[in-house]
Amino acid sequence: MKILNFALAVLLTASFCLAEEAALTGKDYLKLAKRQRLERAGDLIFDAKRAGVTIKKAPSFYCEKLDVFYKKHPDMVKEPLAVVLKTLIIIEYDWQQKGVDKDKLAREWLGEESYKANKARLRK
Repeated sequence: MKILNFALAVLLTASFCLAEEAALTGKDYLKLAKRQRLERAGDLIFDAKRAGVTIKKAPSFYCEKLDVFYKKHPDMVKEPLAVVLKTLIIIEYDWQQKGVDKDKLAREWLGEESYKANKARLRK
């Protein structure tokens, strides 16, 4: 069962990160108008939901997070938007997938050091 859940998690990640918009980088995202940014984030979130992931927060919430993130980390604008967005969703503990522990997912996706820093941020 664990192998099946892991395989499902990998498949869902691949479908989320390989969506058509995955070619879009942070640099591309930042060139878009606000409405277009909402559409791109919404498309990626919709793709994840179609693949069985529950994401409760709105695309507008994640667009605000993306804007702040790229200001703080300009070196990350070359990375695929889908990967950065998924990371932000996981940081918010909003990536919910049947059979996948959100805490374990956060630890695996973020790495131990970032995971601990995020847990400390959430306790504040």
